[in-house]
Amino acid sequence: MWLAFTLGLLIVGAGFFVHRFGARTAPDPSTPLTAVILGARVHPDGTPSPALVDRVRRGVELVQRGQARRLLLSGGTPDTRPTEAAAMATLALSLGARPEHLALEPQSRSTFENAARCAEWLAREGETEVLLVTCDFHLARATAHFRAHQLTVWPHASRRSLTAADRLMVTAREVIALLRRPWLLLRLRRRRPARPVG
Repeated sequence: MWLAFTLGLLIVGAGFFVHRFGARTAPDPSTPLTAVILGARVHPDGTPSPALVDRVRRGVELVQRGQARRLLLSGGTPDTRPTEAAAMATLALSLGARPEHLALEPQSRSTFENAARCAEWLAREGETEVLLVTCDFHLARATAHFRAHQLTVWPHASRRSLTAADRLMVTAREVIALLRRPWLLLRLRRRRPARPVG
């Protein structure tokens, strides 16, 4: 009984943490950085899912506000449909981004691969800090994966309007993913970037 009670507390606590992490307002770095936009579902006809639209809209806002100097669009495809990166590029251009703002990483098919492939791209550019854009409920796990590659991460949530049931479902999915990989939780213990002085 105590084991079940303890496990229940752990799950509830992790769910609360996931929610709080995504709800925080990120500080701004002192200079514009590359913003990595993580992919989400693209429908077979190439239409981006609402999650993908929210993420790209947030990324374009960062560029237009001068917080990001370019967008690295990260996401492949499980089949013959357009890659998530390609769908994001089309959407970003329609929202006002310019072609020179965009770089594509069209190979990754998971958050783990997003982080690994984007870290390689950033290393080639000599960059060690990144703005990270994804849905609020996904932000904690994504941040942990990028920190595992020794990157300083400035998290930025794209806000999703979800029903209570959908919010519970996606949070539970994130909790399960984190508990299956406890090393990710250790990455989240690191202090978030401090707000610059001046």
